[in-house]
This record gives sequence, structure tokens and C-alpha cells, in this order.
Amino acid sequence: MIKNEKVLISFALIFSIVILLLLTSFYLLSEITEIVYKSILLGTFLSFINFSIGFLLIKFSIDKSEKVFLFALWGGLLFRLILGLTLVLIILIFLEINTYGFIFSILFFYVFYLFIEIFYLNLGRNRRFGRN
Repeated sequence: MIKNEKVLISFALIFSIVILLLLTSFYLLSEITEIVYKSILLGTFLSFINFSIGFLLIKFSIDKSEKVFLFALWGGLLFRLILGLTLVLIILIFLEINTYGFIFSILFFYVFYLFIEIFYLNLGRNRRFGRN
């Protein structure tokens, strides 16, 4: 199990970079088209923005009172949901992208970053209650 915050964040960033390098190599080898490549990159970027906002809210509020923490957690979740849905709809309506690649990359990275947030919350709980 991951025991500290730096290892967790390093893992998330390294995994994301490896996936993006793999995707770029497929594009450069002409295995995927430019539209699919841009669609997947756009979905990945949206998921990363969503994760960054949530992670910063959790990091800000994890050592605060329970009321502040829950407000940041649930309020941030609502804000990220509305922002993400709005951006996805705008992108799907106005940009020429591969819909399947875009939605799949959002789903894949959303679930991945959600696991990272859960592990981070678990680390914070363990640190707060003195567990290893």
C-alpha cells in the first residue's frame, strides 16, 4: 500500500505521462489519426483539470474542521460535476472530435484520478488518526 503523499502523486504523474507518451508514439507511428489523438488528449486534459481542482480542495481542507472538510469535498464535487458536464457538452457541440475517443479517455482518466483521490483521503485519515 502507498504510505505517503509524494509517492502517490509521483505514481499518478508517471502513469499519466507514460500513457500520454504511448499515445503520442501511436500517433507518430500513424496508428491513430490526428482527430482521435486530439480527442484523447482533450479528454485527458479535462480529467486532469477535474482532478487538480478536487485534489487542491481536499489538500486545503483535510486538516480543517469536519464542517469545512465536508463543504469543500461535496461542494467541490458539485462544482467539478457542473464544470465538467458544461465543458464536455461545449466540446461535443462545437469541436470536431472523435466522440468515442474523447468519452473513453475522460472515463478512463476520471476513474484513475478518482482512485488517486480516494487513496489520498485514506492517507489523510491514517495520518490524522495515527495509523500506518
